[in-house]
Amino acid sequence: MKVKNTLGVLAIILTAFLWGCASAPKGKPSEPAKPAPPAATPQAAPDVYTGRGESDSLLRAMNAAKMDAVRKAVIDMIGAAQEQANAKKLEEVLYSTSNPNAYVKNEAMETLRKDNVGGKFVYEIRIPVNRAAIESTLRAHGILKDATAQDTSKAAAQDLVKKEAVTSPAAKELEEPPKYQEPTPEEKNFLRKYLDSLTYMVYFNEESKEDPFLMKAAVGMANSILLSNGKNAVDYAEVEKLKKDMKMVYEEEAGKEMSMIQWIAQKLNADVYIEIDAVTEGETQGSNHYGSAKVTLKMFESSTGNLLGSVPYSSPRTFSRVSQFDAKSNALQSTLYKAMPIAVEQSKSLLAKAFERGIRYELILQNTADTRLMTRFRSRLRSKVADLQVINQSAESTKFAVFYFGRIDSLEELIYSIADSIPGLEGMEQVLIRGKTLVFNTRLK
Repeated sequence: MKVKNTLGVLAIILTAFLWGCASAPKGKPSEPAKPAPPAATPQAAPDVYTGRGESDSLLRAMNAAKMDAVRKAVIDMIGAAQEQANAKKLEEVLYSTSNPNAYVKNEAMETLRKDNVGGKFVYEIRIPVNRAAIESTLRAHGILKDATAQDTSKAAAQDLVKKEAVTSPAAKELEEPPKYQEPTPEEKNFLRKYLDSLTYMVYFNEESKEDPFLMKAAVGMANSILLSNGKNAVDYAEVEKLKKDMKMVYEEEAGKEMSMIQWIAQKLNADVYIEIDAVTEGETQGSNHYGSAKVTLKMFESSTGNLLGSVPYSSPRTFSRVSQFDAKSNALQSTLYKAMPIAVEQSKSLLAKAFERGIRYELILQNTADTRLMTRFRSRLRSKVADLQVINQSAESTKFAVFYFGRIDSLEELIYSIADSIPGLEGMEQVLIRGKTLVFNTRLK
């Protein structure tokens, strides 16, 4: 009986021990669960990228940094695998451009680093890219066919932000999609005449490794072909003179906003500038000399620097008894003879499409603090032109894109006429006309 009582006591003690183990905490008392952080609001992917460039020239290092930013944007658009698969074509049609400003928003560039390391310039930047221009080039060469899901979500997010941001009539005016009218017969006739009388400026790629004498000869050949076909061409000597004598003026007026060649094209009133790049090969067998040439012509709209198109062409093998240089010159000439008419027609065709709602001019007004006067001016000018868009506006200046079926001197007269009709703006005066850009000072205080 005593044994049974002892066993009963042990059983009770063991049960109490096991119950205590099961209920005892293993560590610190658990704290109340914190509420989960709110989910981040989806945001559109930014169009701002960093870029890095190295070169023995500061300008080339900066341009390389811009194209590095563009390359990152391309990867975001088409994916790293597609970018790698199209590397050769991208290098030809985009990355090797001599006008990187066509693909970035240069005015918003932020310099992160600028060094000279062992004789090499290193340039690092943060810059917004011109997504529309990049997409246009990719689509034109079959690299980008359909918008990606990322593009779609980005567009949707941007659209949502825009809709929420429109709170004033002025903002709505900027955000509402424009409605274009069909050009009148007179406007269509003007456009035909305008396109038939375009002025072309030809220059060579300054970074080309080809013989400089051959490249200069190529410019002369191209100009000769233009003139023989009844086209207007800028004399190469004028380009060289401005390039030599006006470097300081260029830096003061344009600086990093555009390349010097684009600036010269505007100064000389060229509508299109064509960049020649060429690679020639030669061979001599006894007294016989042979040559061949591969040429790429890139056409740019002078007012914007936008790439209009690219024409690659190769020559058959040419023969000369004079010299290998002569054989290569013959190859270059035969190639340009075939390629230049294509470049001209392609430029005309693309500009005709771009000018469907009028020639695009840039109008800059200085001293625009009086918003009431600016609203009256904008309203009256809009009623006299095909279309008008406000690019940016501040007390210091306002920039417009003016679409107008007329030449720049006619637009200048129209601006004076409108200013004279608005009390307070009668003193407006012209400051500068360059290419398709007009700058006026309102003389308001």
